[in-house]
Amino acid sequence: MPKLVTIVGATGNQGRAPERPRAGEQRRRGGRSLSRTTSPQLKAAFAGSYAVYGVTGIKENLANNDLATFVEVEATWGINIAEAAAETAGLQHFIWSTLPNASRISGGRHFLPNFAGKNRADEYIRANAELAAKTTFLFIAQYHSNYARPPVSMHKIPSANAYVHFASHPPDTPISWIGDVTRNLPAFIKPILEQPDKTRGSTVFAHTEVHTSEESLQIWANSKGVRAFHVPVSAELLHEMWGKSADVLAVMWRFWGEYREKSWTDPGHVVLTRDDLGVTGFTNLAETFKDYQF
Repeated sequence: MPKLVTIVGATGNQGRAPERPRAGEQRRRGGRSLSRTTSPQLKAAFAGSYAVYGVTGIKENLANNDLATFVEVEATWGINIAEAAAETAGLQHFIWSTLPNASRISGGRHFLPNFAGKNRADEYIRANAELAAKTTFLFIAQYHSNYARPPVSMHKIPSANAYVHFASHPPDTPISWIGDVTRNLPAFIKPILEQPDKTRGSTVFAHTEVHTSEESLQIWANSKGVRAFHVPVSAELLHEMWGKSADVLAVMWRFWGEYREKSWTDPGHVVLTRDDLGVTGFTNLAETFKDYQF
């Protein structure tokens, strides 16, 4: 008999990805609004689920709130999802899409708003030993589409027949990519579900390639047949130009620049990679950039 997998946020880019693995599961989809409902409503939606995939979107939340409120709202959504999962009879697997605890990794030097709300939900999950034992904490690396989002987006300079990438991070910053999440994430979801003895109670880092910021920029440029250059700017100038967007994306790239490979660790917990799970068959970054209209 098919196992029921309930997906929170199934209308979003990431939420659509778990639907693609062909593992024989029956899937119940929940739209974006499901992530912001109350715990009792979520519990009703999760009834009968073998597994729940939980994700919180940030786009509307960031657009409608200051950063402090943004963090509180996302934390509440995440905790509601986790609470409902904990109270779902018969649930065997909870996949929680989160991000590393940048504040803990950096000893308080870096506060990343789009990480912090998720990390609050992490703490709630880990405080419940039964729920933590059936949870896979899923880190997902950089989307290719972030190159379309200020302040890390590309900006055309017609007089130079080139594009510039404003950067408050060093060009040698290592960038871990998932690329096209809808194409590449399913390759991770399938083994997460099929290898529960390995993945429950652990963290999985879903990434396909690692390149420096400069290498990544040139992969993008070559895929488009254009020239592109890093233009160093201060964090203050990025904030002046793009406000909240700079305080989310740019601070993330600066964190990666300073903490590099350590950026994707989970202190005190096992982190599994594509090699640990035997994940193969990705769409590479060059092909993804070529297909995507920025």
